[in-house]
Amino acid sequence: MYSSIATVCLSGSLEEKIDAIARAGFEGVEVFENDLTVFHGSASEAGQLIRDRGLTLVTLQPFRDFEGLEGRARQLAFDRAERKFDLMAELGTDLLMCCSSVHPDALPGLNRAAEDFAELGDRAAKRGMRIAFEALAWGKFVHDYRDSWEVVRRANHESVGLVLDTFHIFSRQTELNSIANIPGERIFLVQTADAPKLSMDHLSWSRHFRCFPGQGELQIAEFMALLSATGYDGPLSHEIFNDVFRMGHSEQTARDGLRSYHFLRSMMPGNPMPNAQPIDRLAFVEISIDVERADLLRSDLKAMGLNCVGRHASLAAERWAINDLNIVINTEPEFAGKVPGRRATSVSAFAVQVDNAYQSIKRAKALGYEVLSPEQASASHGMSALRNVDGSLGYIVDAPLMSRVWDTEFTEDVQPVPTGSLIEVDHLSLSLNYHDYLSLMLQYRAIFALEPTASFDVTDPRGLIQSQVLQNRADSDSAGRFRLALNASTSPDTSSNRFLKTVGGSGVQHIALRTNNLKQTAIGLDQAGTPSLTIPDNYYRDLSARFDLPADSLEWFQRHDVLYDEDASGAFQQLYIRPDQQSFFFELVQRDGYQGLGAANAFVRAAAQQRAAETGEQTR
Repeated sequence: MYSSIATVCLSGSLEEKIDAIARAGFEGVEVFENDLTVFHGSASEAGQLIRDRGLTLVTLQPFRDFEGLEGRARQLAFDRAERKFDLMAELGTDLLMCCSSVHPDALPGLNRAAEDFAELGDRAAKRGMRIAFEALAWGKFVHDYRDSWEVVRRANHESVGLVLDTFHIFSRQTELNSIANIPGERIFLVQTADAPKLSMDHLSWSRHFRCFPGQGELQIAEFMALLSATGYDGPLSHEIFNDVFRMGHSEQTARDGLRSYHFLRSMMPGNPMPNAQPIDRLAFVEISIDVERADLLRSDLKAMGLNCVGRHASLAAERWAINDLNIVINTEPEFAGKVPGRRATSVSAFAVQVDNAYQSIKRAKALGYEVLSPEQASASHGMSALRNVDGSLGYIVDAPLMSRVWDTEFTEDVQPVPTGSLIEVDHLSLSLNYHDYLSLMLQYRAIFALEPTASFDVTDPRGLIQSQVLQNRADSDSAGRFRLALNASTSPDTSSNRFLKTVGGSGVQHIALRTNNLKQTAIGLDQAGTPSLTIPDNYYRDLSARFDLPADSLEWFQRHDVLYDEDASGAFQQLYIRPDQQSFFFELVQRDGYQGLGAANAFVRAAAQQRAAETGEQTR
């Protein structure tokens, strides 16, 4: 198989799309005919442009409303096909992708359709061309790949083959096992797309919400395993209709597309790529901050129970820790500039700990991600890092490497790591633009085998925020120890988009720290005079109606601005520290079996933060 992508996936002119596709490293391209129609040049020039970029022109697509017609309408359909063959000859491709008909006058019958395609196959063969037939999920009569395969089988023509499209298959929830029985040589094209699981008509879902495999919620791995069983060895091509891609940067889209292709290939038996490893935990979070504002951050960390346990031997950086929780404060004047677009106070890096860092780094490189070696980062710590889409660094470490970093880098004023109620980082919550949201979703799923939860909308006073969580698989030994929450919004004044404006791009907006005794942690905050985010009294009236809570517990929650929720597995408590003027804020959580992130309370938190920002309450 070889990599390919349809021009419809990208924004820009045909020239811009082809350039981006070639620079990303694709081998093939499908030309969506609308892109050719608006191209200011001949079809021959378009074909030459593609060849000059080293690309194979896989197919011209789509050819619509062909089969099942009678009389004059049928003749006109064949006449249209001949014109497309003329166009293909000029372009320099031999494959025409034909999707199942939605023509109002089309008639049913697999034999009728097979006869039409057999005749079209004869005409194509005379021109040295081929036809690939696809079942549209909303096709009038053919909307199941098993039916499109039966049409191809009955046509029994060497120039007529099948298209398998993952979106059309999954959106219809069609069984997959029949794919393995299709001879690979009869499949002329495989088109791949993922999507979030939505309840809407097939056409709207397809036209607006497709995404690259690894960015949605469909079971693509099962499809790839069955495709491998067919022996198919042609183009594996993305066909994505997505509003975000149409507005986004074609270079970023194309790079993500090729990484998604490598991710798909990693799902197939015998692939040499190292296996994905689950993330054991977040080993540390690094915060870049101005010297004059660092004392308030230190005060907050101290109030939560962390201590400064070491200082870097040569840089203005400190390690603050408690139990398995580590936060690095970096006040180096030049450090913030190493993270494009970042102002001084921000989360500039975090480290994910896996069982074998070397194998994860090899996988990241094989998937096409940029990995900075310690030498490239001008660092002595020995850690390699992913360059995240927001410009921050995502270090990949294992336990021996992390231990060595603490022992050799932070050697000044070393203190014992304290114990206490605060345990570890529970999750990071990132606010992103939509393009970065999808890019980061693919990056962490592809490298670390994370799974997404179902997406949901958070009601912000200024609009809706889409939120989704990446976490380890439930059957993983590290289940529940790593969560990455992604948030994006199209409304300009939501809290997530205000964050983007403040810091100049996507990034970590809040750090959630897990405690086994929120009451004890809250007492420490009170004693230090560290204020919490003010939650309205009406929330607690509603809380008393929703849950059968003891009066003293409810009173304590209200007095300390604690949010509460329950699920089938247990209870959850949340407390937000009122932020300084930094771009991020801290959340403290206590889990008693609870599995989620407190989605039921998200709108309350968003409204409280909006009010704090407008009244100036958040400034300390």
